[in-house]
Amino acid sequence: MSVHPRNNRRTGKERRSGKDSRSGIDRRRFDDPRYQPPPVKLHEVLPSKKAIDMSIGPKWEQIEGIRKKTRAFLRSHGFSSELVDALTMVSSELVENGMKYGSFDRPQNRITFKLHISGNNIVVEVTHPTSPSASHHLRQLDKTIQWIRGYQNPFQAYLEKLKEVAKKPIHDHESGLGLVRIAYEGKSILDFFVAEDNALNVSAIAGIEKRLWR
Repeated sequence: MSVHPRNNRRTGKERRSGKDSRSGIDRRRFDDPRYQPPPVKLHEVLPSKKAIDMSIGPKWEQIEGIRKKTRAFLRSHGFSSELVDALTMVSSELVENGMKYGSFDRPQNRITFKLHISGNNIVVEVTHPTSPSASHHLRQLDKTIQWIRGYQNPFQAYLEKLKEVAKKPIHDHESGLGLVRIAYEGKSILDFFVAEDNALNVSAIAGIEKRLWR
């Protein structure tokens, strides 16, 4: 294939300046032995981290660590302060529930926390081991999630749950208010499943479209 000679010809102005107008690069710099290219910043060449994946023990002080990591991760991706605050709450609520209802009778039993960006969603997952006596909690979890989904607007579920909690004794810890906060304040869809090893996985999926976080 022949190339027209004009395509390889630079104008006199370009030859004098040493600058190729087609690329905008000043080629004289690369011919100068004293020229030192600027340092390459790692964040400009490495793919940004898209997930948090960590395992923690059932210690309450770990929750603050989860909050800090979640907040720092989301801020590093440039999300709005409203979304950052909401999903930090979602993360801490799910981890707190994992500590409340998990089975940690063996040293190797731990909580797995994952947060990752998937398309236009942010997914928060918490997995923890369960015991045979957890069947009541699983039924209550399923009942609460289905009850929340029954409302077209999670705000209505939030109001109803507040009224319900106000009538219960203070020592009643299985109120379900945390799950409703995740759905309403976190604008998240809740789901769960029990794996073959009887580990419970609870997830919250939040859309990151700007119209959801105005």
